[in-house]
Amino acid sequence: MQIAKSSDWKIISMPSQRTTLPLQKVYTKSEFEQITAGLIPECMEDKWFIYYENPWLYLHRSWTGFCIYQVRFETIKEDPIATEAILNRDPSQWKETNDRKDLLLLETLLDSRADCNIAQKLQDWIAIKEN
Repeated sequence: MQIAKSSDWKIISMPSQRTTLPLQKVYTKSEFEQITAGLIPECMEDKWFIYYENPWLYLHRSWTGFCIYQVRFETIKEDPIATEAILNRDPSQWKETNDRKDLLLLETLLDSRADCNIAQKLQDWIAIKEN
C-alpha cells in the first residue's frame, strides 16, 4: 500500500474562512493505519486526495486541490481518536454550510477509509440533504 504524502498532489491550504468542531471518534490501530495511509486519486471518479501529517489528516478535493477538511488525531489510552475537525467555509471553494451534514460526510469518508460500514451514515446524510 502506497502512503500518500502532501507532495503527491496539487493542494491548496485551508482558507481562513473555516469552522472548527469537536469530534470524538475512536478507531482501532488497524483502522487508523488505513485512514492515515491516505488516498491518491487514480481516476476522474476519485474525488478526494487524503494524506496524514501527524497529528492532522488532510482531505482535499482532487480536481481543485482545495482543502475541505482537516482532522486532528490523538492517542488516548492507546486508542487513536479523531478529536477535532476543521471545515472549509469559503463559499468559493465549498458550498456546504450545515455543520451536521458536513460532519456526517467527513465521518463517512473516514469510516470508508477504515473499511467500516458506512450505510447508515450515508442514509443520514441523504436525509439531511432532502430536508
